[in-house]
Amino acid sequence: MSSIFHEARKELWSEVQGLSDHDLTKRPELEEWSIQEVLDHLKKIDLVALQLFKEQVPDAPVKPIEEKPVKNSEDRRSKRKAPSFVEPERKTIDAEAIKNELDHVRTQLNSVISTFDKKDFQKVLPHPIFEELSVSQWIDFIGHHEIRHLHQIREIKEKLS
Repeated sequence: MSSIFHEARKELWSEVQGLSDHDLTKRPELEEWSIQEVLDHLKKIDLVALQLFKEQVPDAPVKPIEEKPVKNSEDRRSKRKAPSFVEPERKTIDAEAIKNELDHVRTQLNSVISTFDKKDFQKVLPHPIFEELSVSQWIDFIGHHEIRHLHQIREIKEKLS
C-alpha cells in the first residue's frame, strides 16, 4: 500500500502534537480555517473514501486509465473550494477527541483497504477533481491531499505565532 498515505498521517500527528485546544480552534482570519477545521476536513475525506471503497469497489470496473497527477494535490497555489460534503464543521472539541475521531475513521479505512486483492487496486472509481482514479491512485491522492493540508496547518501556525 501507498507509503504517502501512511507517511502523511504520521507527519500530520507530529505537526499538531502538543497544540492546545485554543491553538487548534483559533482562526488566523475570519474566513480562514482553523487547524481543527482542517483536521475535520481530512476526517471527512477519509469518510468519503471509506464509503466509496465499501460501496463501489466490489462492482467497479477494471479498465486502463492514464496515471493522474495526484501529487499536484499538494500544491497550495491552486486554490479550490472544498465540495460541501467535505467542508469542515466548526466545533469546539479538544485535541484528544479530534485525534480519536480521525484515528477511528482511518482505522476503518485501513480495514477496508486490507481486504482488497491486487485486482481491486486497479478498479476505477469516480473522483471529484480527477474525474476517475484507480483505487491505488485514490489512496495516493488521500496522502497527497493530506500533505497539502499539512502545509496549510504550518501556514496557520505561522500566522498565529
